[in-house]
Amino acid sequence: MVLAYDFLDVMAWDVSLSAFLLFMGAIMLHYKVSSGLVDENVGDLRRGFAIAAGAAGSYLFLSGMVISFTWPFALSGGVYNVLFGGIATLGGLVLLTGAITLFLNANLKPVSYFAAVVGLYAFVDAYSMLKYSLTSAPLLSALGYLSFAAPALLSVPATHLENKWWRWLFVLFCLLFAVAWLYQAANFTYAHLNPS
Repeated sequence: MVLAYDFLDVMAWDVSLSAFLLFMGAIMLHYKVSSGLVDENVGDLRRGFAIAAGAAGSYLFLSGMVISFTWPFALSGGVYNVLFGGIATLGGLVLLTGAITLFLNANLKPVSYFAAVVGLYAFVDAYSMLKYSLTSAPLLSALGYLSFAAPALLSVPATHLENKWWRWLFVLFCLLFAVAWLYQAANFTYAHLNPS
């Protein structure tokens, strides 16, 4: 079971890091809705964000795949393998897709569709946590998943509409996502390091 805790701790820290990268990237990279591209004048910064997001996405994707295929939470009947492995795999794929798209400075709009579908998946996970009282703190865990679902769903209007308020709403929810998962990660690590 220690291996599974390691996965959950590091995955939570990685999710928080990813959310902070998304938040800072949304502020610092000048995205143009008309072309779906990031301003070429921030080339090195754009590539730096892409590499960081790619690294974070790679870890999430690989961790999610390991959980999905090895089922370290077999005693739960498998529900936690689906709950943690599925969203990590898909979230990692969204990050990897976004990172490659950003690195190549290709159109980000198609990535937003992928993110929105994964956001709906996270919403279903959050609902299931509450309905079936999954995890030791279902409400807190569900809020963590919803904090991911919100910016994932908001990525579509943020990348498609010239309205700055949609982008600022996206930025705000990215920050909430980052803070929520920083809190989750700290609590996971603290609880898992308890020797008793």
